[in-house]
Amino acid sequence: MKLTDREMRAIDKLPFMQTDGSGPLQPQSPRAKKEYLNAKLPIVRRLFAHDEYPGYLSYKKPKTLSNPYLDVQARQTVNTETGDVECKGTSRLLVTKLLTKRWCELRETYDIYSRLPIFEHPQVKVGKKEHRRLEDEVHPLPADLESFIEDFEIDIPNDPFHRFVEDWYMALTRMVALFHKGHARELLAHAYLDSRTGELVHGPAREDQDVLVSGVIDHLVVTSCSQDGIQAVPLDEHLLANSNNDLGELLEKLPRLVSDAMGSVEVVVSDVKTRLARRIPSQSTVVSASKLQVMYYRRFLEILGKDPHAAYKMLLTNATRRGFDVDKPISPAKVINLLEIDGIVQKDMKRLRDGEPIGFVPFDEYYNKHPQQYGMDTLDSKITDLRTRQKYKEFFVEWNSPVTLRYLAARMAQLHACIAPLLSQKLMVEYYCGDYNFHNVLFRYDRDELQAQTFDSAMFWFGKREVEPIKPNVKNFATYCRYCDYESVCLWKKQGKDMCRSLGNELDRTVAEETAS
Repeated sequence: MKLTDREMRAIDKLPFMQTDGSGPLQPQSPRAKKEYLNAKLPIVRRLFAHDEYPGYLSYKKPKTLSNPYLDVQARQTVNTETGDVECKGTSRLLVTKLLTKRWCELRETYDIYSRLPIFEHPQVKVGKKEHRRLEDEVHPLPADLESFIEDFEIDIPNDPFHRFVEDWYMALTRMVALFHKGHARELLAHAYLDSRTGELVHGPAREDQDVLVSGVIDHLVVTSCSQDGIQAVPLDEHLLANSNNDLGELLEKLPRLVSDAMGSVEVVVSDVKTRLARRIPSQSTVVSASKLQVMYYRRFLEILGKDPHAAYKMLLTNATRRGFDVDKPISPAKVINLLEIDGIVQKDMKRLRDGEPIGFVPFDEYYNKHPQQYGMDTLDSKITDLRTRQKYKEFFVEWNSPVTLRYLAARMAQLHACIAPLLSQKLMVEYYCGDYNFHNVLFRYDRDELQAQTFDSAMFWFGKREVEPIKPNVKNFATYCRYCDYESVCLWKKQGKDMCRSLGNELDRTVAEETAS
């Protein structure tokens, strides 16, 4: 599905449109929403025009469209020269994209096909700020990190590859924090969805038909099995000290600690929702979607933690699907930057430098068969700062093995295997207003319900069922349509309200006739 030149020009004129076309729109003027709709509605009207009701949008997907995933998300095309299938879009889904019925699936469909980012209202920005505050409380960056970066004599790369490297590194450190602090925030997780069966794959992707689904878990809490409330309990608050701050040694001890703790502590998966007022959403679909989102996260952790070798493959495929080379050496400057953020892998770096095994067989066997030198020695002539040299000079030599995404995948896979045995059947949604946690909803994990909802969402995304709008009744029209971008042009609403009005008039006549008789 291509946008016309006119549509592209309208989008380009939006003063709040991000240059790469990704992420939410951020309004910068009172006219922002109007300009946004002026760019979006013509696109949707062109695709969903209804012959019998000019000016209204059809509530059925046109036969000219294949399915939302291929049409908009992945935008797959066949290379006429090679015959290879290529993706011009994003060949993966976010967990939140699977929540197609959290509001109205018809609105979701129109938004998807508009190919515009969702308009970001002010409360969304407030929510992001609160998430960041909570994250910083649990995972504060070193106080002198900013000054270190400013004084560092080499540019630290910030391209997509190295941003992804940092995301994985932070995920690794947060999994460690879960055990020695008792909770962790903003943890990456993923799985693969079979586009043919609509089921989550119970391990690594088998082929391209298995679509990557990823998300960020807001909160993981280690808590006592015997207490009613949820309160963070470290598995071992001296874990880092007892392991000599060595990730390899820690991973040798952790499985036994986890085994001994089973039955006394458990890991609760939670999601944080921010609200402008101290009340939870009144719409049942919104509450149900929030619970479903947490169930997805728990299932992802369960799959990733089942077998570290399988998780290792899942992580490598994840990076490859995003277009990253898992064996590309990470910039030496970035490695020093990561060590400055958290030194938990410092002794692992010595192992890689000296060509020693890290203790994870698939990784060690790979580099035994594919040895690769790593030029950290280039830093020796470039770094003159005394503090940096004293702290890291031992690394300014040529290494026997590189630091790569493959290394990070290996350690993350081992940590996932330690989380999964402790996963609780209890799940939680936390509601915040400002910095106040005013309400928590505790509920049970329901694997059957998750499987049914996964299938339903997959059928939508891969075009195997029709769009299912909200039920046509007066209450739903008043609740869900009031702030919808498509309210004035939605044929589903028009026909639904006409039907309700007709039924109401008929009921009035029936009551009048019965009264008269």
